[in-house]
Amino acid sequence: MDLYETLPIVPLRDVVVFPHMMMPFVIGRPSSTRALEHALLKDKRIFLAAQHDAAV
Repeated sequence: MDLYETLPIVPLRDVVVFPHMMMPFVIGRPSSTRALEHALLKDKRIFLAAQHDAAV
């Protein structure tokens, strides 16, 4: 892993995910779907972030 690496990001509502935690979650927004598809085609790593404001 490089010191500075660009990862696709997916904001998650109503859930907090910790490293190495496995759980199902629903992806609905097209941008989140693209981020997940990008991760699956590359090294399968993605940045999951807790979303505080659902309107953003």
